Amino acid sequence: MTGRTLAFPRVVYRQRDLLRSFVWRDLAARYEGSLLGRLWPLIYPMLLLGIYHLVFARFLKLKFGEGATWLDGGYETTFYMLSGILPWLCFADTTARSTNVVMENSNLIKKIAFPSELLPTYVAVAQLIHNLISMGLFMIFYLAVCFFARPDDVSVSDGLRLASHLLYLPIPLFLQFLFSLGLGMLLSAANVFIRDLNQMMPVALLLWMLVSPIFYPVSMVAQAASEPGSEWMMTALKINPVYHLLSMYRAVFPSGDVPFPWDSCAIFGALSVVLFFLGHRFFLATKGLFPDEV
Repeated sequence: MTGRTLAFPRVVYRQRDLLRSFVWRDLAARYEGSLLGRLWPLIYPMLLLGIYHLVFARFLKLKFGEGATWLDGGYETTFYMLSGILPWLCFADTTARSTNVVMENSNLIKKIAFPSELLPTYVAVAQLIHNLISMGLFMIFYLAVCFFARPDDVSVSDGLRLASHLLYLPIPLFLQFLFSLGLGMLLSAANVFIRDLNQMMPVALLLWMLVSPIFYPVSMVAQAASEPGSEWMMTALKINPVYHLLSMYRAVFPSGDVPFPWDSCAIFGALSVVLFFLGHRFFLATKGLFPDEV
């Protein structure tokens, strides 16, 4: 079974035309019938940028961000929140859609020669493309702030030093894809036998979002954990895989001297590899039962 898991890239390569057609159909169907059509993948992250910057940084004047910051105008708050909400939206959408993808394609499952593992795979790939577009626009915004909206007492070399953190971006992107794919395979197969999973996912994802440092800084949790009897809060936070994922993204888009968290990278990387192997193995072990269940 492990050998079949290691052969997964070869299966995807052999079925690349079929996978491409699934991904293209998914991307096209998502905005079919809308007035702006294929412009929405560009418009949506730009709207998020504007809304979060105006509401949280300008109007509410919240001060988020880890470590010393040289930015003004509330940009550190915008970077902090968007570097959390953009990957979370991609992860949550991948998880929610993967859970029911096998049931939605029951007509294909009943075809003996159909490689059903492509179903959660195309969902993860389509969401990766959306994430790449969002992160690309976010990167442009970040570079513009680093070089054109910095305070007068900050040198161009400082802006260049912070912009160089963008070179780490492929690491969290790849690990997030691997983690989401493994979880998607596990949930999509389990949902065939436990149909309640699809109904439980919105609540589970909402709870997961609230216990993850997306809309609040880690320093707030650390301060609460300093109270007697509350030490468990930081331990619970660090058990959460999303905490380690967001730590990497927030080091990619820093508002100050934030080193890349290689410890979080190692933890989340190990979790991603293990979850992918477990998810793919469970999918392969149960896929033969799918035609009788769907």
